[in-house]
Amino acid sequence: MAKRALGLIEVRGYLGAVVAADIAVKAANVSIINIEKIKSGLNTVHITGDVGAVKAAVAAAVAELENKSFYRGSHVIASMDEQTEKLIRAEKKLKKEEPLPVEERAIAVEQAVPLAQSKEEVAISANLVASPEPSERTELVNEEATETTEIAEMPTSIEVEAIETPFVPKFSQTELEKLKVVKLRSIAYREKDIQLSKKEIKFANKRQLVQALMELSRKE
Repeated sequence: MAKRALGLIEVRGYLGAVVAADIAVKAANVSIINIEKIKSGLNTVHITGDVGAVKAAVAAAVAELENKSFYRGSHVIASMDEQTEKLIRAEKKLKKEEPLPVEERAIAVEQAVPLAQSKEEVAISANLVASPEPSERTELVNEEATETTEIAEMPTSIEVEAIETPFVPKFSQTELEKLKVVKLRSIAYREKDIQLSKKEIKFANKRQLVQALMELSRKE
């Protein structure tokens, strides 16, 4: 079995790799077996074929790209050893069999789950929604009676007015002073009734923001 040659063309960026591969296959009877992505944006185009064809293809690509900023280098292995050829093929096969990322696998699993419930699930749901047992109905009646009694014992509107609700300010000055200016601005932007315009909030210092928020708190 005749040994095949391997041509390697290294460029920066995927676009440059596609251009190099296109020039190579147009120049000679060769096959592209891989475009390998390396760190720092480097890509290596792998082409294979007869020795003469590979040399001609690589030479054509180099002649076209050697003055381009993305071209990095090239090399031709005239007669690949069997172990080298197995290594190249193994890398290509490994890339094809790379597992999906965790997020994509999760999406695939979710899509595989049928949306409709099975007949058994529907039957179980129907049983759960069925009317309660007699003992449960008795408990419901007792609960309703208790709620009615509690409503009857509630104070009248006059009594409610007599009860004073202690004033609780919306903001605490101590807590506001602990916050950073960025957080205070964020709170101020959300308050519609604050006595500062958006432009004033943007350029206000911490003391001004705290003072404006406390004034708003006292009004409420």
